[in-house]
Amino acid sequence: MFAHAQGEYNKSKWIITGIPSEIGSLSHIKNYIEGPESIRDASYRIFSPIFGEINMEDIYDYGDIDLEDIKDLDKLYEKIYNEIKKIYRKDKKYIFLGGDHSITYPILKIVKENWEDFHLLYFDAHPDIHPDPYPNYQSFIYHLIKENYIEPEKIIFVGISNLSFEEKNIIKEWGIKYYNPLDVWDNIKEISKEISNTLENKNLYISIDVDVFDTGCGHWLEGIGIRPYHYFKIIRELRNINLIGFDLVELFSNEVCDNLASKIVVETIAMFNNKDKL
Repeated sequence: MFAHAQGEYNKSKWIITGIPSEIGSLSHIKNYIEGPESIRDASYRIFSPIFGEINMEDIYDYGDIDLEDIKDLDKLYEKIYNEIKKIYRKDKKYIFLGGDHSITYPILKIVKENWEDFHLLYFDAHPDIHPDPYPNYQSFIYHLIKENYIEPEKIIFVGISNLSFEEKNIIKEWGIKYYNPLDVWDNIKEISKEISNTLENKNLYISIDVDVFDTGCGHWLEGIGIRPYHYFKIIRELRNINLIGFDLVELFSNEVCDNLASKIVVETIAMFNNKDKL
C-alpha cells in the first residue's frame, strides 16, 4: 500500500491504481511490472511534501489490477478498460502506476467516455505516435487520434528528445505542439506560462514517462532530457484547470529512481491540492 494512502474509497479524492504490465513494450528490457510495487515501497521514504499539503485520509490505494494471466495485447487493453470502468467516478482523481506506457491507451478511452472534452499534457522523451499497425507503447497516441479519442490540437508533448522521421512528419502534419529538452532548459519560464495559458479552464490528464528526465530512471534512455525541476515548474504554473488524473510509467527500478517516482506522485497531489484552495 502507498504510505500516504490512509483513506477509504468512497471518501477519498485521490485513487491510486497499479497496472503492472509490459505486454505493450517492444523492448528486450523487461521489468516494467515492478513499477507499481517499487513506487509504493519508496513512498515510505517520502515524508511530508514540500510543494503543498496532503491529507492521507483523502488518498486511497486500490491495489493492482490483476493481469498475471493476460498474455495477449487486445485482452490486456480490454481487462484494463473494464477494471477501471468498474471503479471510475468523475468526482475522484486517479493516479495510475505502470507498467509500460501502453497502459495509457485504455485509460484515455475511459477518460474520453467521461470527459468529452479534455487535454493531454504528455511528459516523455518520445511522442509514441509512430504509425504501427496496432497500438503498443510507441504507437498508442497515433491510434487514439485515429480512433477519435483525442484531437491532435489538444495534446502537448514536453521533453521530446528522440522521434522517428515518420513521427516528426505526423506531428508537423497534425499540428501537435511539442517542446524538446533544449526548449525547456532555455525557456522554462516562458514555456510554463504558455502551457498554463493553453490549458486554463480545461479538463486535463497528465502522463509521465520517467525517461523524460535525464536522471537515468527510464527504460529507453536518451542522451538528453529535462529535470524534475522543469516538470514541477510547469505543474506549479498551471491555473484554473480540472485535473482528471495522471499516470507515471516505465520506471527502471532502483532506490534512487523509485524515490524520484514516489516523490513525483506525492508532490503532484500536494500541488493540485494547493490549487484547489486558491
